[in-house]
Amino acid sequence: MVYDYFDKYTFICNMYDSDMDTVLELILNYFPFDNSCEILNLNTGKKLLRRVQVPHLKLALFQIGNIINIFSRLLLITDCAPVTMKTLFSGSESTFAMIKPTSPSKRGKVLTFISKHGFRIVRMKNAKVNKDFALRLYSTMSGCNVLPVIVDYITSGEVIGLELVAPNAVALWQNLLGTTDPAEAAPGTLRHMYGENMVKNIAHATKTKSEAVDILEAFFGKENGKHRLPLRATLKNCTCCVIKPHAIQDGNLGSIIEHIATSDLFYVSAMAMVSLSIPNAQEFYEVYNGVLPEYKDMCIHLAEGKCIALEVKCKDPSLNVVCEFRKLCGPRDPELCRQLYPDTIRALYGKTGIHNAVHCTDLPEDGELEVEYFFKLVANETD
Repeated sequence: MVYDYFDKYTFICNMYDSDMDTVLELILNYFPFDNSCEILNLNTGKKLLRRVQVPHLKLALFQIGNIINIFSRLLLITDCAPVTMKTLFSGSESTFAMIKPTSPSKRGKVLTFISKHGFRIVRMKNAKVNKDFALRLYSTMSGCNVLPVIVDYITSGEVIGLELVAPNAVALWQNLLGTTDPAEAAPGTLRHMYGENMVKNIAHATKTKSEAVDILEAFFGKENGKHRLPLRATLKNCTCCVIKPHAIQDGNLGSIIEHIATSDLFYVSAMAMVSLSIPNAQEFYEVYNGVLPEYKDMCIHLAEGKCIALEVKCKDPSLNVVCEFRKLCGPRDPELCRQLYPDTIRALYGKTGIHNAVHCTDLPEDGELEVEYFFKLVANETD
């Protein structure tokens, strides 16, 4: 897309001012022609930042609900100007997608496919669905002879549910998924590539906006303060892996999950998409405060976008999962990884010591504590 020098997108943002202990309402003007922006106080009109280039910015980051990092200022986008809404978000909607019980390697491939086809993943978790949910999911097939077979399959193993956002997301996801029978699905569709038969056809799509809203609530919603479909974390014999915001934004979520799942030693037992505040990130990284000079920047990055928290277990319970998994991730510096351990996660998907693709638990005794932090505290706050 070619931009004119005077093209401007205007967003309403919130920013926490720690000095004043208050939340400021701001206007963020973004100029895609040269990746520059300016920030104004919404109430006074005073400029807090004159127009300046911010090289890491890209238009895809400017989504309502996203956090934008502007020179260590974290701005939560809450709304946008009518013209910006019409230009950027016309037709945008949510849909529900579910990866059916399948091999771990295929899950990563499906997630990569989703990222490459214009969707934003705004919610995600793995779950074990019950019969009631399965019948609700396939309510339009009530009375169909094959329905019991489908229900048995859907409830037989782990699924991954996602909320996907894109222009005309409901229709787009159905088209990319392909027809129910993989043998008849068009080349390039998910079911043609990975489906086995009409029951084991890799993934599910809701057919209307209203159905998507209903199923999203059923999968991600709560009742009496508890998840309708509980998080899968066991908090036992595990380590914590956090896929960082830049890795998700770069489209590497699926590849990282596939990298873990296809290893000889590990499997992912629980996953959840979470958002951290700066205080959350500071609390989680507290052990590095005063130890690593990058501590502040580490906290900022972990809070500047959505993360995926994983509970990772070892297939061999006699091994120390924390220590073994750190080998799969590699040292903190991706450049060092590329020289010494080129097949590690950080070597393949990391950029810098801060943007190094994943966090993994350091100390053997902290694995369960870090998993508990994300799945008992942060995931509940996010929802």
